[in-house]
Amino acid sequence: MIDHFVSGIFHFLKSLSIYGAFLSMFVENVGIPLPTEIGYLIGQDLINRGLFSYGIILFVLTLGHVLGAVVSFGIGRLGDNYLNTKLKSNQKIARVHEKLERWYKKNGNLTVFLTRFIGYVRPWSSFVAGLAEVKFWPFLLWTTVGSLLFNIITLYFTSIFLAVWRRYAVYHFLIAIVVFLLVFGVIFYEIWKYLSRRRNKSD
Repeated sequence: MIDHFVSGIFHFLKSLSIYGAFLSMFVENVGIPLPTEIGYLIGQDLINRGLFSYGIILFVLTLGHVLGAVVSFGIGRLGDNYLNTKLKSNQKIARVHEKLERWYKKNGNLTVFLTRFIGYVRPWSSFVAGLAEVKFWPFLLWTTVGSLLFNIITLYFTSIFLAVWRRYAVYHFLIAIVVFLLVFGVIFYEIWKYLSRRRNKSD
């Protein structure tokens, strides 16, 4: 069912052409769960078919990254006002908030830059940066630089993946099985670690 849902989203966004590539990047970076590969597959396909140049696709993908991150940053900044009213009544939230602020004050720019390269962290990193009151203009600069480099690297590997996928079509089923086992292997391993920690704490 999930596969059909993701496939449906992919084909819908692909039907929007370059706008679908932009929308995919924007939505994922706002923090809404969406496979980030969708935008790159659409973008690289448009390049391969000669519909748009590499430079235009790179610009559109990076724009989607940055605008989505800015929206997420703004939500985090607005959320901070709400949290400030709750800090005195919840010491746990207060401690987490203080740690976030210290981390971003000490390593703010580096953190903003590096989180652009971490898939499961990137969609939420901008929200946390806003929550920790990172200054907007340095955030925008390092988000743009990090997103640009990440998109260059990811487009390159996407082009290789598509070339291999088309050349070895006979192995599609085998490749899908391997990817499936790897993904669910990681999921089951994380669940096992979590349950082990819970069991150790209960002992």
